[in-house]
Amino acid sequence: VSEEELALVRNLMENERAYLNPELNLADLAKQANLTRGQLSEIINSGFNKNFNDFVNGYRVEAFKSMLKENQHKQMSLLGIAEDCGFNSKATFNRVFKKLTNHSPTEYLKSQLN
Repeated sequence: VSEEELALVRNLMENERAYLNPELNLADLAKQANLTRGQLSEIINSGFNKNFNDFVNGYRVEAFKSMLKENQHKQMSLLGIAEDCGFNSKATFNRVFKKLTNHSPTEYLKSQLN
C-alpha cells in the first residue's frame, strides 16, 4: 500500500469527513476515492490494520469525543451527538464506543468532567 493511497483515504475521512454519512459503505467510499472496493479494502486492511467498519467507526468515536470536549452534551443528548457523528443506531454506537474506549459513553463523559 503506497503513501499516496493512505493519504487519499485519510483525506476522505479527515477533510471530507465521509464518516458522517450514516449509510457509508465500502462501495460508496471506494467510489469517492476512485478505487475499486477491493483496492480500498486492501488499503484499509493493510495500511490501517483495521476492517472497514472499525476504520470508519474509529473516526466517528473521535468526532463524538471532540463534540463532548466542546460541551455539545449540554445542548443535545449523547445519542443526538452520536447521530451527528454518523452513527445510525444507539446499540451500534454503544457497542462500538465501549469496544474502542473500554467505557460506556456515559462513563466516558463522567471521566472527562472530573
